[in-house]
Amino acid sequence: MITGGRLLQPERFAGQIGGKPVALYTLRNAHGMVVCITNYGAKIQQILVPDRHGLLGDVVLGYDSLDAVLGGAPSVGAFIGRYAGRIENATFELGGMRYRLGANDGPHCLHGGIKGSRWRVFDAVQTSPSSVEMRCVFADGEEGFPGTLALRLTYSLLGPHTLVLDYVALALDKPTVASFTTHAFFNLDGASGGSVLGHEVLISSSQYLPCTQDLVATGEMLPVEGTPFDFRQGTALASRVPEILPGYDDCYIVDRSGQLHSTADPAFCARVTSATSGRVMQVWSTEPALQFYTGLRPGQALVGGLGKGGERYFQQNGLCLEPQGYPNAPNRAHFPSAQYLPGLPRHGQTLYEFSVM
Repeated sequence: MITGGRLLQPERFAGQIGGKPVALYTLRNAHGMVVCITNYGAKIQQILVPDRHGLLGDVVLGYDSLDAVLGGAPSVGAFIGRYAGRIENATFELGGMRYRLGANDGPHCLHGGIKGSRWRVFDAVQTSPSSVEMRCVFADGEEGFPGTLALRLTYSLLGPHTLVLDYVALALDKPTVASFTTHAFFNLDGASGGSVLGHEVLISSSQYLPCTQDLVATGEMLPVEGTPFDFRQGTALASRVPEILPGYDDCYIVDRSGQLHSTADPAFCARVTSATSGRVMQVWSTEPALQFYTGLRPGQALVGGLGKGGERYFQQNGLCLEPQGYPNAPNRAHFPSAQYLPGLPRHGQTLYEFSVM
């Protein structure tokens, strides 16, 4: 039994954009977990996992048709590239050359520019009942970025209730920069569960990256201790939002020290808990940073049309935990490098693991 909605219908996502076929891919495993993803933007549209009573519920915001996706908020559920987050003044220098990017957030480049991967139809093949592979190629000069960059992204399910995102990106002809993430909006009480401020959040980080008023990383790395950015202990969002802060759109440096992993293995990033549904989500990733997003304007509707089941989504109806490289790293030499060199692939992996209290 599915609570709070129904399984998405693939026929409602079938179509073409720019002459390329669009479809909905439904992943299932033996434990009953279901994830639905469209290859338009490689967007996660539905995740079904059980609550404390064993009832399946949909824990991400999304849309129930291709038309609704096209008319909805572009970041909801999307795989973000070529560069996650903001690049200051939509420009950076690489190899002695200055590159000017597509500015789509005031003077800055956000999430890959005016037509980043959120608007890209990926080539997709479902390789098993529990796995789908999606590919795209970013052209040299696209959105102003140098170099041709090939991306292979795989979504797969592990038992009992874990969604795994694996990507491999390869610069084909010249040095470039890149940073990828996923922009799923989670609500452990269900996609129509209302505010997430009742959720408890823990983030494994002792430092965060402060931003300008335009939300561009300044290059500083500050301790979270004694600030409203400290989530090292599980904290109810309602104890911070909106009384102390209007919300969160902040980047954290993942604490890897003390974790028994090599730098190539996923580290524990965050945990979210809902006392209402009993669901727990843990986030693991190989990425060095984690963007935590709730939206900064409580009560403001997300751009675009209605979500699944005719639901109107508002900011803070979902939260995002986005493992990624450091934002604005091409302009901050002391940040971990975002550079890709031809012939040297880079691999990333993120896991969203669901359980119950």
